[in-house]
Amino acid sequence: MVSTRNSCPPVDLLARVSDCLGRHVRRGDRLTAALSGGVDSVVLLHILRRLSSRHGFHLSALHVNHGISQNATRWQSFCERLCEAWGIRLDVAMVAVETSGEGLEAAARRARYDAFADVRAEWLALAHHRDDQAETLLLNLLRGAGVAGAAAMPQVRAFQDRPDLRVLRPLLEVSREEIDACARLEGFSCMEDESNFDTRYSRNYLRHRIIPLLRERFPGCDAVLARAAIHFSESQSLLQELARNDSREVLRDGRIVSSQLAKMDDARARNLMRFVLRCEGIALPDSARLYEIVRQVCHAAPDSHLRFDLGEMKLHRYRGEVWLIPHYVAVTDMEWRGEVELKWGNAVLRFREMVGEGVSREKLASKKVRIAIRRGGERFRPESGRPRRELRKLLQEHAVPPWERDRLPLLWGGNDLVWVPGIGIDCAWKCAPDEAGVIPEYQPASF
Repeated sequence: MVSTRNSCPPVDLLARVSDCLGRHVRRGDRLTAALSGGVDSVVLLHILRRLSSRHGFHLSALHVNHGISQNATRWQSFCERLCEAWGIRLDVAMVAVETSGEGLEAAARRARYDAFADVRAEWLALAHHRDDQAETLLLNLLRGAGVAGAAAMPQVRAFQDRPDLRVLRPLLEVSREEIDACARLEGFSCMEDESNFDTRYSRNYLRHRIIPLLRERFPGCDAVLARAAIHFSESQSLLQELARNDSREVLRDGRIVSSQLAKMDDARARNLMRFVLRCEGIALPDSARLYEIVRQVCHAAPDSHLRFDLGEMKLHRYRGEVWLIPHYVAVTDMEWRGEVELKWGNAVLRFREMVGEGVSREKLASKKVRIAIRRGGERFRPESGRPRRELRKLLQEHAVPPWERDRLPLLWGGNDLVWVPGIGIDCAWKCAPDEAGVIPEYQPASF
């Protein structure tokens, strides 16, 4: 049953959540609470409802229906009735959970966060509490996490790829026992996900098998573990601040300079590498691989070209700098019919109209114009008075990175190579001072 009594949660619990809201949420902000129908999210929504007038934020709720359980429709109906009784707008997101070797639990979480990404609010409130924090800390440590993983869940963080949306966990310092006591006091009869008792899932195994044993030996261990996560979080903040300071000395145009990195001790160099990878949204490699990447970046022969696959990105060391390059989308030759902008794999090719600069419009109009990748054997003459030269050698001389050379969009007029990104225009195709021209511009997908 859904309680509609106009009573208050315990004073201390209300005060702690109010203090959290007062530190972070501004008057007029929109706050959406994730509502599963379980006791944690119901109690959180109840407290937020009580405090919305005091703090002046606009409250709504979101229920994500994963469609996994046979009871999924019942949970959704419960949330709809609850929000109707409490006068709170509820949005429902239907998601498809597709596993791709990551397990059902991880796939459901990914689908849920994909739905969260569409929230139209400044804040997304999640009902994680102190016991969840203790479980997360143990899970991360058992997976070999470093300081960042041991910091577990922050009370406030930015939502990935949504700078206008932040995640808030107002109950993170509240125990599960306190939440259950509040629900009993209010007379809530909430939904229970049957999978919460399935100890095949690692979190449930810790919750129902391991942590009860720890409590027998170490009473209050949940609070101690949660407090340890706070200490780790503070340590992680200091490491990030150190990396930010180091980046001013080691980064040039956003890229790590290997000679500067090599001046640091190993731990500090790895800390900076982690910082740079996180800033680019790259999943960190395991400790052994990160150690090897940093070692080679710092100490390999100066003329060696290193490359490491990091999932969605590749890390290259080229000419003493570290480049992070997305995996290329395949490209095919194409005709150019005067378009202002074209996609070239995951890069962009633009054409600007000019007078007295660029490629001669008149000459282009007399030929079939196409864009093609390098095949080998091409010759090019960017300067008059000099012979045509092998494109391969010109690319090397102009320091075009090796991974770009076979993906460059070469502009051809008939059988003539007209323009090469990073080098310029063939001298025979440059327009006269008063002639209409076009300037090609290539924006590669590199960082």
